[in-house]
Amino acid sequence: WAHWGADGGDLATAVARGRLPHPPGFPTYLLLGAAVVRLPWGDPARRLNLLSALAAAGAAGLTAVALSPVVSSHAVAVAAGLSLGLAPLFWSQALITEVYAPAALLSAAVLLLALHPAPAWLRGLLWGLGVGVHPTLLFLAPLAVGRNHGFHGFHGFHGLHGFKDISAFVRVHLRPLFFAVLAVGLLYGPVLLAWGTTPSPWADLSTPAGWWAYVSGRLYHGYLFGLPLVLWPRRLLAWAGLMARQFTPIGALLALWGWMRLWQERRSLALASALAFGAFTLHAVGYNTADSLVYLTPALPLAALWLGMGLDAAMRVACSVFRIPSLLRPASCPWHPASCILLPVLQALLFWGPTDLHHDRSAVAWATQTLRAAPANAVLLTAQDGATFALWYVRDGLGERPDVRIVDRDLLGHAPYRRFLGVEWGVSPDPDSLENVLRNSAHPVIPVHAPLEGGP
Repeated sequence: WAHWGADGGDLATAVARGRLPHPPGFPTYLLLGAAVVRLPWGDPARRLNLLSALAAAGAAGLTAVALSPVVSSHAVAVAAGLSLGLAPLFWSQALITEVYAPAALLSAAVLLLALHPAPAWLRGLLWGLGVGVHPTLLFLAPLAVGRNHGFHGFHGFHGLHGFKDISAFVRVHLRPLFFAVLAVGLLYGPVLLAWGTTPSPWADLSTPAGWWAYVSGRLYHGYLFGLPLVLWPRRLLAWAGLMARQFTPIGALLALWGWMRLWQERRSLALASALAFGAFTLHAVGYNTADSLVYLTPALPLAALWLGMGLDAAMRVACSVFRIPSLLRPASCPWHPASCILLPVLQALLFWGPTDLHHDRSAVAWATQTLRAAPANAVLLTAQDGATFALWYVRDGLGERPDVRIVDRDLLGHAPYRRFLGVEWGVSPDPDSLENVLRNSAHPVIPVHAPLEGGP
């Protein structure tokens, strides 16, 4: 439940049982999770927590490597990578079963290939895999399609003269798009269809309409830009506060300075990264849920790029002020590596306590206690995603009290969920039949409520 992680119970149950999670399916995450849950220690949630931790560490490392051609020393690149890993939002997602740390890993991989020469097919493939982790990685299009490592952003069709120019345009811009579409098609097509053979409360993929409703996230369309306009100022203030907190206010100013320096030196890269970050921001701010700012997690490697540029500029200025020679190589300053590490150390000191979860067992403990206390064949009635998902995980993922039925009131309006319950109960999936079962059940119907926690 902590760190906006209430969906973790559903994801862990889906991976453990081989069934579809909540829309739109996250097929790349399902494949990664299926490999990780085969590890010989811990329960499925612990193994998936390990996946998040490894993905977050990989994202920080790839971001540091990506920075190497745009900063003057390895110390700056490493410091920016560490600052990404210690940013409280990013760090929080490294500790829980969620899709955002793996999404950040693929985001960092796309950033790496945008800054280093790489085959077009590889850029497109990694971008497509990222969209398979979370569809918001579509916002990385300016980085994935533009050839930014060569200082050539996407300039459109103007200026194309002759076959060679058109061929180069196709190779640079359209080939990665082709491979991305191919990867996304395979992931959201055959992979999800194969996964969807196990009954799921979220989807019925037996018809094209059912498949499209699921992969397009129709259940959540009302949240997309659904935030009332009157609440936008408050949400924007929350966004600004969250962003200022990630690298500390000092780091936020350095990141802003870094982007301005990037604009002066590598304009196409500055524009591409700003467009991508802006798209993530617009989506997160406008999405009408309390935890929507967690969607910013995959955008943080882009902010770390700007931070690295700003930190490098600050080192250059410091060398100049203190009249240390070799201004083009600030790494020659004797205090340079130590000064670079000050920001990550400050983040660790500030954010360790609020982020630490090594004693947190609240979700599993509550669900286990609730299930064990229920009478035989009871029906537990919930109206919270976090409560439902925790109960699903303990019952279906850990095998605790399989006789107990779990009903989420809010999901009864969702046709696939009614079909799922209808099969489970052996009744018609229409709402009246299910309500009749609840009203006239020979077994106790018990409303339950969980003490859910908030975000970072």
